[in-house]
Amino acid sequence: MHHFTAHQLHFTCAVQTPILLNEHQGSAIRGALFNALRRHFCFEKQLQDCGDCPLWTTCPICFLVATRNPQSERGVEVPRPYTIEPPLHPIRNTQYVTRLTPHASPGVRYEPGETFSFGLTMFARALNLFPYVVLASQELERGGLGKRVGESASQQISKSANQQIGKSANQQIGKSANRQSPIPRRGTFVIREIAAVNPLTGGRQPVLRAGDKMVQVPDIPITHQQICEWANQQISESAKQQVVIQFLTPTRITEEKRLLKPQNFQFRPFFQRLLERLEALSRDFSDTPQQFDFPALLAAAEKVRVMKNNLCWVELRSYSTRQQRSTPTSGFVGEVTLECADWTPFLPWLAWGQFTHVGKDAVKGDGWYEMRMANGE
Repeated sequence: MHHFTAHQLHFTCAVQTPILLNEHQGSAIRGALFNALRRHFCFEKQLQDCGDCPLWTTCPICFLVATRNPQSERGVEVPRPYTIEPPLHPIRNTQYVTRLTPHASPGVRYEPGETFSFGLTMFARALNLFPYVVLASQELERGGLGKRVGESASQQISKSANQQIGKSANQQIGKSANRQSPIPRRGTFVIREIAAVNPLTGGRQPVLRAGDKMVQVPDIPITHQQICEWANQQISESAKQQVVIQFLTPTRITEEKRLLKPQNFQFRPFFQRLLERLEALSRDFSDTPQQFDFPALLAAAEKVRVMKNNLCWVELRSYSTRQQRSTPTSGFVGEVTLECADWTPFLPWLAWGQFTHVGKDAVKGDGWYEMRMANGE
């Protein structure tokens, strides 16, 4: 029996050769994971779409990146049963956020010797594919990550020549070296550790370290009971009537086919998208689907007030190698402070949303937020 649970994995990586990612780092990590799974396990590599594969009902790649469920009540296309938590430090940097415009810089660069971290959260029965994820992570190291970067032979020779000989000789070497073509490559890294974590309990369980051959199956799931216990603890502190939500990655939500922009943010459309996502994930991937009284919850959500709005809009696009096209992934980031008389109906679902994310491209890391209680003024 698969209860609705979340299993959060934390990857710590050491950079070997320069890695250049665009601002949408989660998209690059998700794409690299898909390519690693495809290289390692796919038996029908000539097909462009997993939906055309005769093995899609049993294939781990199809389950993770092109998920379908013919028995689903809401159609064959269902949400992906995982989310990526991309590296966060650039998004937390205010100067970086202001650069996320149509004229933004090429992206985020990691140099050799630096470290970066990212997360992967799997829901309910998706944990069955944990061994495939571990094997794919080893393929990730070999296949590289991000944009193809590298210096041509001419650039390398010219740098050396500048240090050792005069200008005239350097020009002659440069002419010869320029005939050689550059060989750009994706940046490489090694995974120092994969650990299972549970932010609600503070639990941490190493499942794989560099050089180890033994892999430990994650055994510290985030459960609905833990979520409810956390929510009840917050509610018991009656002085706290405000909730602060910090959107860590661009969050893209539509209401009546219109984008929800920062200046028009309201709690109800955000909360409605969250409930819909939680219902879909629990319905399609667990034996214990969550049941919601949508009319009552949405009516109560209308009474939640926005007290402070420090959200801003960022313009981004994400390129899909599988679909051979780019799509807008723009959304809002920043903090919003909310207030209502009783948070009891909302807190458990808001707590779950920190792990499931909300809105478009949640699987790639968008719509990731953290929440905390605050004293009302």
